[in-house]
Amino acid sequence: MSGNSAFVIRQGRGWQRGLDNFLRAEIRAWFGRRTFLTHFLIWVGMIDGILLATMLSISRESGASGSMEAAQTGAMLYSIFTGLFAAVGVVIVMQDAIVGEKLSGTAAWVLSKPVSRSAFVLTKLFGNMAGILVLMVLIPGIIAYILISQIGMGEWLPLLSFLAAMGSLGVALIFFQTFTLMLGTLFNSRGAVIGLALALLFGQQFLAQMLPVLFNILPIGIFLPRDGVTTITNALIFGQPVPTLAPVLWSAGLSVLFVLVSLWRFERTEL
Repeated sequence: MSGNSAFVIRQGRGWQRGLDNFLRAEIRAWFGRRTFLTHFLIWVGMIDGILLATMLSISRESGASGSMEAAQTGAMLYSIFTGLFAAVGVVIVMQDAIVGEKLSGTAAWVLSKPVSRSAFVLTKLFGNMAGILVLMVLIPGIIAYILISQIGMGEWLPLLSFLAAMGSLGVALIFFQTFTLMLGTLFNSRGAVIGLALALLFGQQFLAQMLPVLFNILPIGIFLPRDGVTTITNALIFGQPVPTLAPVLWSAGLSVLFVLVSLWRFERTEL
């Protein structure tokens, strides 16, 4: 088989036009051998490597194979590293997803084909989301579960509850993914996109300290410890009652809003 006969023509209508083909290409970019291995080493090394070293040190000092102190410290580190450091990775990945395509002229070229603007934005959303959830949440989270359970507690933690904790951290990362995506549709400068996204990421703690209600709205309420308040992820990791689901629900709702704004703005963008 040669020439055009090797290809399958796919039809699409309205906002779905071109979505399936470009989405597959975006996902393949994440799960190609080199990209997959690079992200695997970065996030497993950063999250689980430091987690392992810290818990082994605490376990040696306590002289016990299972230590609640080691488990609690491990849970806190896992939550913060995923919620903050992985979020930095998300912003770096997403800062060029729309702006880079606009500045290089790739977006205009792609949209000259049978591809809708909505499909273009949703491809960047779902394609990158798949990579983020697998390589920054799922794989490091499974390893963290083993480390916290066996080196920390000395017994298996509730699996379904830990998976729920991973899901809540995934919501926090998707918040910053969609926020950065939206900024990419609003601005034509990489500096503005990454600057504003990182400003919110690192500034949310100070904003919440000035206005405590923001702990129930911004993703920081999912994973950052506060005096006298158990975090959502910490409670879920140990199978304890969750104090509130407000940060998860708000972060998910705002993520949907960011996507809607992105779709609306990109439809009106001149390329």
